[in-house]
Amino acid sequence: MSNSTQLPFNSRIGNLPSHNFQVNSATLVQRVAEKFKLQPELPGVIITQSTQMLGMISQIRFLEYMKLPENKKVYNRRPICELLDLISTPPLILSENFQINSAVITALNRPKQYVYEPLIIVLSNASLRLIDLHDLLLAQSEILRNQNKKFQEQMEKSRSEIPELYVEEEDDEPTGFLLDSKPLIKKIENKLKDQKNI
Repeated sequence: MSNSTQLPFNSRIGNLPSHNFQVNSATLVQRVAEKFKLQPELPGVIITQSTQMLGMISQIRFLEYMKLPENKKVYNRRPICELLDLISTPPLILSENFQINSAVITALNRPKQYVYEPLIIVLSNASLRLIDLHDLLLAQSEILRNQNKKFQEQMEKSRSEIPELYVEEEDDEPTGFLLDSKPLIKKIENKLKDQKNI
């Protein structure tokens, strides 16, 4: 995901690529099939009636159902709303301000048969868009990679600022960050000598 590489840890799902494929409940199934054929990257379709959302059908479920010749013959010239009861899934609807990491946890906690279904996000203007779970997981992966990179950089910076705290063997293998205790031992020896002389 090229545009997610700079996402900070608390990034929101509204920053992710999303899709706006919505049709009226009276739209023919054939029209939806044509759109999916032209745009295979679409995760699904949102079905509405007036301003109300009736449901969502993922492209995967749609194509799986419509690949059977008998289903294609029966439903091609029928309105998409007739497929809602047959192949729609309970949509996961989240605000665009939902954090990416929280959205991943929420999505993966759905029942197993729905885990890979797209998510619906509600934008600030109340419009609805679809996010592919694959894009969501890629974004989280980039966030975690960036966090790990920052952590490694901070570790390197700490090491370079206090190199005297780290010692290495002659073969340059790390020794587990052992403290160099020679100066401390010398101080203790001197103190013991002073006490003996008193």
